Amino acid sequence: MRFIEDLCPPAVLYLIYIVVHIALDLSLGLYITAGVKLVGGLVSVVILDSFCDVNLGIVSWVVIATPFIITALATSIAMGLNLDRGLQTLAKEHFTGNKDKNVESLEGGEAPISTNSVY
Repeated sequence: MRFIEDLCPPAVLYLIYIVVHIALDLSLGLYITAGVKLVGGLVSVVILDSFCDVNLGIVSWVVIATPFIITALATSIAMGLNLDRGLQTLAKEHFTGNKDKNVESLEGGEAPISTNSVY
């Protein structure tokens, strides 16, 4: 475990992140994906650690933090613009359209059989 103890904090954080993803892939039976993530993750950890070795630790932190910051900004913008309301409207129209189509296609007095639980 000497390798892990010698890593700089951004590299350790990324190593933990990759280990979690590999464990999830292995639990789902995605062995090739886990192998690719293992190789790519180890290369990335070595690169992040080498940035720290040449006194570019801030670059390592920027590389680690950028995806999280972009995701947080995109989520905030989407929530601020109520983009989820538009998706809910589209989903409601889609399910309502299917419901009406099912009711019209039935013959006689049969009760409609619903495959959707959201109306």
